[in-house]
Amino acid sequence: MKYHSQRRSAVAAFTLIELLVVIAIIAVLISLLLPAVQSAREAARRAQCVNNLKQLALACHNYESGNSVFPMGNLGYRYPQCDWWNVFGSGALLHSTFTFMLPYIEGNNQYNAFNFWRGFAFVSNATAQYTQVSAFICPSDLDWVQEPPQYVPYIHGSYATNRGRNENIGFNWLPAGATAPDGAYPRPQNCNGDDGDGMFGYESSFKISQVTDGLSNTFLFGEASRYVGQPASVSNIINIATEFLDDFSPTDGSGPYTAHPTSGAFVVPKLNAPPDKTGAVQAACFANTVLPPDWITVPACLNYGQYGFHSLHPGGTNFAFADGSVKFVKDSVNVQTYRALGTRAGNEVLSADRY
Repeated sequence: MKYHSQRRSAVAAFTLIELLVVIAIIAVLISLLLPAVQSAREAARRAQCVNNLKQLALACHNYESGNSVFPMGNLGYRYPQCDWWNVFGSGALLHSTFTFMLPYIEGNNQYNAFNFWRGFAFVSNATAQYTQVSAFICPSDLDWVQEPPQYVPYIHGSYATNRGRNENIGFNWLPAGATAPDGAYPRPQNCNGDDGDGMFGYESSFKISQVTDGLSNTFLFGEASRYVGQPASVSNIINIATEFLDDFSPTDGSGPYTAHPTSGAFVVPKLNAPPDKTGAVQAACFANTVLPPDWITVPACLNYGQYGFHSLHPGGTNFAFADGSVKFVKDSVNVQTYRALGTRAGNEVLSADRY
C-alpha cells in the first residue's frame, strides 16, 4: 500500500505589523500628495481670478473708449442735499463703478434695471441688485449667503476699485463743524466730496491723459476678499454701492463697531494687513483725522486691513493695472512703492522690479 502525503497549503495573510506598515506608507503618500493637489487647485483659482480682473480692466477700457473717461468711483448725494450720514435717505445714491461697467461685461439687462435716480438701498433697485456677476467673484474667496427675501439683496464681490491714498468714502473736504455744501472748501458742487489721487474717486472720472504716472504703474482694481471669520453680512458682499458699513461687529449691536468700505479700497494700509476686530485700530487711525489726506501719517492706519486690499491667495494679491495687465503683488512689497502704485499722478518713478 502506498501512502500519498498531502500538504495543507498555508493561507496567505498579512500580519498586524505589515498592515500598520502599509497604512503608514499610504498616510505618507497622502501627506506628500495633498499639498500638491491643494497647490494645483489654488493655481487654478488664481488663474481664474487673474482672468476676472482682466475682464474688469477690459470693461473699463471699453467704457473709456465709448465715453473718453474711465467710469467714476461712485455717485454721491443729490446736490444740494448733502446729508453725508443718511445712507437710506432719498438723496443718497452711492452707485459704484461696478454698476456703470455692467454694459461692458454683457450685463445690459441688469444695467437697464437700475434706477440711478434712486439710492442703492431702495427696493426699486432690488431686481438689478439680485443678479450675481461671476466676474466679480474670486474663486478663492469665502462662500457667502444671500440676504433673506425681506431685505434688499446685494451681490457678492471680491474686487475693489483703487481709491488711492485719500480716504474719500467716509470723509469729505470739510473741517469739523462745517456743513456741506460749503463754498469755502474744495468741490462744493459735489457736496465737498474728494476726488482722491487714485483711479476712482467721489463723483470723479479721469481720462487716460490724467494718469501721468503711466498706465502700467497704476492700480485699477485689486482684490478685497472676505477675511477668514468675517461674517457674510451685507457689508462684506456688496460692491454695487460705495459706502462704509460694519463687518466684525455683532449683529445685535452689543460689540465694537469696525468699518469696512464697499466697492473700493485704499493703499494706506499695507497689503494684506490684518483686520480690526475690536475697533481699537479704527479708533487709533481716525481719532484725529479730519480731512482726506490726514490718515496717511498715522502709523495705526498701516494695520487697518478692512480699508486696504487683501486676498486669500498665499503670499500676495492680484491687481489689474490701468494698462489692462494683471500682476501678482507680494505681501513683502515696500510700503512706499505700494502707495506709489495707488496714485495716478504722484510723479513717482517706479520700475517693475520694485514690486
